[in-house]
Amino acid sequence: MPQAMSQREQYDLEWNGWKAAVGAFEGVRRYGQISRRVAALAPDRMLDVGCGDGRLAREIKQVLAGVVVHGCDLSVAALDRAEGLDRKYAVDLNGERLPESDCSLDLVVASEVIEHLVEPGRAVADFHRVLRPGGHVLITVPNVAFWRFRLEALRGGVPSVTADERHLHSFNAALLAALVVREGFELVTVTGLRQRYESLAAMGFTWLCDTLLLIGRRS
Repeated sequence: MPQAMSQREQYDLEWNGWKAAVGAFEGVRRYGQISRRVAALAPDRMLDVGCGDGRLAREIKQVLAGVVVHGCDLSVAALDRAEGLDRKYAVDLNGERLPESDCSLDLVVASEVIEHLVEPGRAVADFHRVLRPGGHVLITVPNVAFWRFRLEALRGGVPSVTADERHLHSFNAALLAALVVREGFELVTVTGLRQRYESLAAMGFTWLCDTLLLIGRRS
């Protein structure tokens, strides 16, 4: 019987495959939306968790001059392709701590990361450790309460967000906020992201947006 592929092997396969194709991320607007929020927080030193090939770091540096961006990822193949980072390293947040000093960063960004982890709370607690008092965490996750996912369930199907075998946890706004507060953060905001029609994020984001965005502050 063939041995099951590890999580790292799975993501390396993606980064050596479809994610390496020209145009693989064409039309993904999430990076620009996150970058604008990062610029508003104005960090001097930050960490991009799940940095991939560094595309978010590159967008952030376009709107925030002088920021130092560290990046980490489970995939070694992604890091081999990564550009635009001031430091990069591989880490498995399912069992390892971030190799960052306590209270050393102004911001930790984890976009589309914690839903893939066995123990999301463990990782969020480590984000808290490496942030200075007053520093921020910015997390995005798929929103299980999105109207299309609800419709899929009402039709008797399994919503695509939960059917994705890479997703080990599902979040709505309340669950995400509770997790972050439980790990010691003060909640600043929870809102949504939209690939199109960004104005919808300011309306009924809890069901109109397929992605949630949370900002928390370390007191």
